[in-house]
Amino acid sequence: MPLPKGIELTAVPALIPGKVEAYNQGPNGQDYNGAYNQYIRARNNGISAGGSLSSWIISGNAVGAIQTILAAYGMNARNSELVPPSRFQAVIEGLTGDSLDWISGFELPLTNAPANLTNPQTGSSLSSELTNIYNILSAPGSVTISGGFVAASKAAHCLFPAFVPMIDGKHTGISYYNVARNTYNPPLGIVNWAGWVGHQITGVPNPSPRGAGRNSWGADQFLAAIGVNQHIFEMWSATNSNLGINEFLLFDLAHNTTGIPRIIDKVLW
Repeated sequence: MPLPKGIELTAVPALIPGKVEAYNQGPNGQDYNGAYNQYIRARNNGISAGGSLSSWIISGNAVGAIQTILAAYGMNARNSELVPPSRFQAVIEGLTGDSLDWISGFELPLTNAPANLTNPQTGSSLSSELTNIYNILSAPGSVTISGGFVAASKAAHCLFPAFVPMIDGKHTGISYYNVARNTYNPPLGIVNWAGWVGHQITGVPNPSPRGAGRNSWGADQFLAAIGVNQHIFEMWSATNSNLGINEFLLFDLAHNTTGIPRIIDKVLW
């Protein structure tokens, strides 16, 4: 169940144990966890065999694994039909290896804002590279026929599971929207989203995922959601003797959880 309307972000860390358990014990939890487990194993094996994320993609073996989990997560329904495998292969293979492999080295929590991290191979900031990838994946005909933020975020999570969140229109997207906006703040003590993203964001950071609001979920909002995931972890750590990521992962080790985004996804579901 999504977070209640108007909840303050500071209240979310205390919900983590109960919400993760509720997800895992829920009617679809076993199926979702099984599909996720299978995908992460395939990703790990593919990267190990090829030596990098881009090599796994170029091999052609990533497409089936990614589309299988996207379908398991509802991304091949009438309103979000997946593109043919050959088309999706062309899309993800067209993402530059220099960007994919550099970004795949990041996981939450970051110690600096994405706007301040520069890819030495391309000269672009992490924010810019994520924006480019998000915009490509959200375009109609890239991941799904219709495109949109759900397809983009779920596909991006498949590429970078320990770093970026999955966002949908029925569960997590509503939770992001329901957080009181004056508490929906960046991590690392950054005072506004411009300091995290690198510019004044377009629109609000957490729009509704329904109706016309779904059109407001762009790359800036995706970057803000990454920051909110980290901020939730930071608040949890601060109230638990500054425990680190390894202790945080103990909330869900049984299901091949890859990092902060997967746990927060269950909290916001």
